[in-house]
Amino acid sequence: MIESLLAILTLLTILLAAFGLGRPVVRALRLGEVDALTAGVWSVAVGLVVGGLGWAVLGLAGGLSKTAVGIVSLAAAFWGLGEIALAHRAALLRKFEGDESEALDEDEPAESQGGGPPTWLIRGMLLLAGVVTAASLFGALAPPTDADALCRHLELPKQYLAEGSLCWAPYHDGAGGPLLAEMWYLWAMALAGPEAAQLVHWACGVLLALAAVVLTRPVIGDRWAWIVGALVLLVPGVNHQMTAPLNDVALALLATLALAAWRRAVVDDEGRHWFVLAGLAAGGALGTRALALVFAVAVGVTWAWALIRQPTRRRVLLEGAAVVAVIAIGVGGLWYARAAWHQSNPVHLVVGELVHGGSIESGSPEAVSADNPTPMGRGLLGLLAAPWEVTMRPERFGGRTNQVGAIFLAVLPGLFFARRLRGLGSLLAVAGAYGLIWFLLRQDVRWLLPIVPLLSVGVVWVWIETRRLPLAVRGTVGGMQAVVLVFLTATVVVYGWRCLPVAVGLEDRQHYLAEHEPGYPSAVLANVILGPNDHLLTQENRLFYFNVRTTQELAFRHKTRYPEKIARPINLGRLLREAGFTHILVVEEEHNDGFVDRTLAQLANADPSIVFITKCFATNADGRLRRYRLMKLGD
Repeated sequence: MIESLLAILTLLTILLAAFGLGRPVVRALRLGEVDALTAGVWSVAVGLVVGGLGWAVLGLAGGLSKTAVGIVSLAAAFWGLGEIALAHRAALLRKFEGDESEALDEDEPAESQGGGPPTWLIRGMLLLAGVVTAASLFGALAPPTDADALCRHLELPKQYLAEGSLCWAPYHDGAGGPLLAEMWYLWAMALAGPEAAQLVHWACGVLLALAAVVLTRPVIGDRWAWIVGALVLLVPGVNHQMTAPLNDVALALLATLALAAWRRAVVDDEGRHWFVLAGLAAGGALGTRALALVFAVAVGVTWAWALIRQPTRRRVLLEGAAVVAVIAIGVGGLWYARAAWHQSNPVHLVVGELVHGGSIESGSPEAVSADNPTPMGRGLLGLLAAPWEVTMRPERFGGRTNQVGAIFLAVLPGLFFARRLRGLGSLLAVAGAYGLIWFLLRQDVRWLLPIVPLLSVGVVWVWIETRRLPLAVRGTVGGMQAVVLVFLTATVVVYGWRCLPVAVGLEDRQHYLAEHEPGYPSAVLANVILGPNDHLLTQENRLFYFNVRTTQELAFRHKTRYPEKIARPINLGRLLREAGFTHILVVEEEHNDGFVDRTLAQLANADPSIVFITKCFATNADGRLRRYRLMKLGD
């Protein structure tokens, strides 16, 4: 329970610090004139980008330490409290002076055409969203067990904190990529622990829902926009990622804000300062994942269309695009410059992310993978079948936990029968262009999260249009969709209920990890036997719980191709000792189907100089038994 309370306190500190860092920037760009929600979301998001860049620069300079992070965080948090007090005082003064400018309704075409949502609908959607948010909070408070998080998103920040700098890890496949989200996790881990890092991504999910409200209010109206935000939280891929420290929801948050600012400048013509904010958010997205380039291309399609349709505004559009591009490169280009410095080829980084990147838990030969990035092919029939396939067979495209859910497949076809809504077409055009690139490059459902807010607007507009149908038809359609939403909520509640005991301290965290993290027993074993001078080459890629020096065997093999350098198997031990290793950890699976490579095991069995020490067993997520063998390299 103490760990959970400390993690929550750490999250509040980081959010206050981010608000304190971002609020001056927002105020300088005259965003204080907008509503409190927009200013608040932008302040926290900009503060997270500024804070993450600050830790990156400090790490590159070799000045990372828990003490430095703690001092800066407390100072920024107190500054954030002061900014909140000033904003509250200004709001009270406006109210006292009778300034009702913030209370004036904007032009809300959706509400003018279909009326505002009924109270029961708003309350019902917000209730479901609240239940999902609370259940995912319990999941985020449990010890991390996500494979990607333990392999990269938490492991790299742990290394950086231990080294006091952003040291280069040549044998880690993720070390050369954009790491802005990982800097947030480093921030949280320096103050508390990995559960606090999970809470940061949980907060990104909440901010994503609020960003969806900010994006869609000018299009669909204030009250309907809150339903859009609630729907975003009900998407399985979003609420699942809120329980793990990954980077897909973080990317979706920054991409959504970048598009919101771009629309304010281009569509609503509210001032060129919105281009600056769009550049900051786009740079943050680029610093989170190279996948942001795909979203930028999709937005670029609508920009090119605007150039054609609005010749009188071409200069503004061109200047705005230049401002966004320059700022985005300046903010997000740090990671690509770092990759170029160490690898001399940042293009390889982008290609690796967009074609070969990602992680898939399924071992199915039909599933999306580096060797099979497009399971549906790239033909017209595959494109037409994509919505059905992604919805009904998500295990082929990244797993059921990352799916977007059935609500979009069930509702979005209704757009063919709905009236046109000003502003909705451009949002759906971005989503369509993004989906086409997704289909051609890599059919991974995690890639679809940045367009979830855009698709959610279409769903809500269809809901608005169904109010024109007869009562019986409307009730039948609405009842079926309500069942889908309740089912989605129930699945999250079940997961949160399983995590509740460990989250509130009723279950021991070590016992929870032994039950839910297959690599944890081997990490405990290595931590007990190995010392600070040992170096372990391991086939277990989930390294976070190892407290000894480790290297991923898969990355080491890709970089060095060491099996090809061994003339005879008995030379393995000598080659690995010359590379600096003292021990190896071999992983073998029952009914091995090629998902775990047996090269190291076969070579180690043939080398008599490699001495077996001990072994342990664990059950994988799919129920297969895993055997871990710890072996020492002989002299």
